[in-house]
Amino acid sequence: MKRGPKKLDEKEKRIHTVSVRLNDNELKKLDERRLLSKMQRGEYLRVVSLKKVPHVIPKINQDAWVELSRAASNLNQIAYKLNSIDIDVINDLSDLKEKLKIFRRVLLDMRLEDES
Repeated sequence: MKRGPKKLDEKEKRIHTVSVRLNDNELKKLDERRLLSKMQRGEYLRVVSLKKVPHVIPKINQDAWVELSRAASNLNQIAYKLNSIDIDVINDLSDLKEKLKIFRRVLLDMRLEDES
């Protein structure tokens, strides 16, 4: 499979160049905004000028995704361990129950001292 952008047909090829001059403040604002969408300057200006708002994932959503990924990984590890042992061998699930309580508290953003 070939990498890079897909080839455009003749009608869609971009053959025109538009130049713009910016002062330092304007360039700084442009770069701050375009970096959020991870676009190059020209691509960002084209998208914005054609009123196609670039897709930006808010930082809080990115952070939540990281935390949720960790939680999902922990749950997968627990499920793997449970699936890899013989259920008849399990005599004491108190440790697992405690880890699940802690997981629940973290997921609900509760402090460990809050639960009795």
